[in-house]
Amino acid sequence: MLKFRHGVALLVAVVALVACSRGGTPIRTHTNANGDKIVYYPEPSSGPYVVVAVDDHFHDIHPIDRNRIAESRPFIVKNEGRNLHNFTVVGTDISVDIAPGHELVWSRLGAHLAPGEYHVICVYHAYLGMVGLFFVTK
Repeated sequence: MLKFRHGVALLVAVVALVACSRGGTPIRTHTNANGDKIVYYPEPSSGPYVVVAVDDHFHDIHPIDRNRIAESRPFIVKNEGRNLHNFTVVGTDISVDIAPGHELVWSRLGAHLAPGEYHVICVYHAYLGMVGLFFVTK
C-alpha cells in the first residue's frame, strides 16, 4: 500500500509540473539585483490579447516589451483593481473609462486601430507611470 501511495503522489506531482509549466522558448532572461532569474516568454499569438489594468499599471503592454498584436485578434482591457482606470490611445480619439471589475472588449483590434505603433495612458494615473506601448500588425 505504501508503494501505491508513493506512486500516486509522484504521478500527481508530475501532472502538476506539466500543467503549470509554460511551453515555448524564452525570448530573453534577466537576473535582477537580488540574483533572481527572470524569464520572459513570448505572448501567445492566438486568442484574445488581454491587458490588465491594476495598481496604477497596465500589465502586458509594458513599453520595454514592444508587444506586437495582430489586427485580427480580439483585444480586451480588464480593470482588476479597485480604482477607476482609463484606456486612452494617444493621438486618437479613443479614451474609455473602465470601472473596477469591468472591461473594454473589442472583437477585432484592427476595427479600431490600423497597423502601427500605439502609446496608451490612463489619464488618471499617467503621472504614476500607468502607460503602455504596443504595435498592431497585419
